[in-house]
Amino acid sequence: MGSLLDELGWKKFIGHEYPAHTGEPVLARDIRRYAYAIDDGNPLFVDEAAAKAGRHGGITAPLNYVSWAVGVPGAEKRSKDLGEDGLSSFVGVPDIPGAWSLGWVRGGEELEFFKPVYVNDRVTVRGHVTGMSEKVGKSGTLIFVTSEFTYTNQNDELLAKHIVTMIASPRKEQAQ
Repeated sequence: MGSLLDELGWKKFIGHEYPAHTGEPVLARDIRRYAYAIDDGNPLFVDEAAAKAGRHGGITAPLNYVSWAVGVPGAEKRSKDLGEDGLSSFVGVPDIPGAWSLGWVRGGEELEFFKPVYVNDRVTVRGHVTGMSEKVGKSGTLIFVTSEFTYTNQNDELLAKHIVTMIASPRKEQAQ
């Protein structure tokens, strides 16, 4: 019996690049809302006067905001256009044939930050699939897909690197 990766024909997609996506200009209001949503009232994120007096000279975003500044490309859809699980795309699920026929969970991630996100930045994300492997366990075959994403601003300055591992398995109705 061959491997699920061979059956799906996915190995050829290692190195596959995700389409680059640039978000809308970052607003102070959105940074503030994000900071409050994660319960971080740091004045550098929410108070213009305090932020101007700080080391960055203005409002900056909490580190994890970098991915929110871009959004998930393709995720903004009308409810009638969403999949049965409510998703239309997800960072780390490869944009390759048959990907959404499997069930997905996040297997882990690594983030490395280089520069903060400022008000009016336009953040661009670029990524590619760096590896795929599979493992057969008690619950069946699992496919591990690892992707690396880089986030840059409008000046092409590196803001962050994000390595995401997603785990896929056939949906229960497919495994029967």
